[in-house]
Amino acid sequence: MKNTLSVLLLFLTFMSNSQISFDQKPTIAAAQNLLSSLTTEQKNKAHLSFDDTSRTKWSNFPMEQVTRQGLWLNDMTDAQKMHIHTLLRTVLSTEGYQKALFIIQYDEDIKQRLTAAKSPIANRYGQEKYWITVFGEPDMNKVWAWKFEGHHISLNFTHSPKGVTCTPMFVGINPALTTAGAFAGRYIMQQENELGKQLFASLNADMKKKAILGTHPTNADPMAQTGKEDFLKEKAGIAVKDMTKAQQDMVTDIIKAWVENINPILAQEKLIPILKNKDMLRFAWYGTDDVSKLHYYRLYSPSFIIELTNRDGGIQHLHSLWRSLDEDFTAKK
Repeated sequence: MKNTLSVLLLFLTFMSNSQISFDQKPTIAAAQNLLSSLTTEQKNKAHLSFDDTSRTKWSNFPMEQVTRQGLWLNDMTDAQKMHIHTLLRTVLSTEGYQKALFIIQYDEDIKQRLTAAKSPIANRYGQEKYWITVFGEPDMNKVWAWKFEGHHISLNFTHSPKGVTCTPMFVGINPALTTAGAFAGRYIMQQENELGKQLFASLNADMKKKAILGTHPTNADPMAQTGKEDFLKEKAGIAVKDMTKAQQDMVTDIIKAWVENINPILAQEKLIPILKNKDMLRFAWYGTDDVSKLHYYRLYSPSFIIELTNRDGGIQHLHSLWRSLDEDFTAKK
């Protein structure tokens, strides 16, 4: 056995060649049920053409910091909200769905804390401030898309008869690790955060020198906001192919921490090309040698990027982004 990656690639290739593919019918049915439940006024907000310019825009900012198209949860009935959650469960894994629920719950927690403190920005946050938009007609024989978005979440899925694309995908949390109160010890996005720190800590001094590209800005956010940034084409940081086998296995685990937020069968489809081209990836770090301090890391190539950063100077305020740039907002052909 050559290594763990070889075995995984063989398994994933076997699964792919065994004609096991993601079944879009439950997602299409959920989207159709959602749309049929809407009033005319609601549908005018939530159901847009596939060519609408808002389809290819995304943001993780809370309300009042960004204007979103679509219908927000505050203007929906309980039955309509249930259709949204059914839709989410068709494309997310159990872990990914639970993560989304925690993110929404945390936003309500933020609202309650700021309200108690009489903060003027408390209204930006809350569990009702998430938007759903469907672009085009949900149909097995058509190209269509949908977006679920709000503070710390941007999920973008594009469907075609050939399959589903699912990037860009943004998830964030604040705090990731709760250290006080009734939920002390709860740690959301633990894998995404800890695996990156473990990989950096495993590098020797020369490798760390290559990996560190600068200090960490306190207002850091994922850098691939458009996917067209010049740094994606640069050969900065350390090449994954120059890492040890154990470190390359950590890279695989990092990739899976993001991709496995989606339905397991869909995740298998996405992992095959990503892992096949893993040697093209590079690892970069912004921060110091101390992984307990503010940090940013990314795995990237010209067509793929995973990023995680501490935001606003908070070690437990995490922002992360996964983009497969050849598939972003694009119908699979």
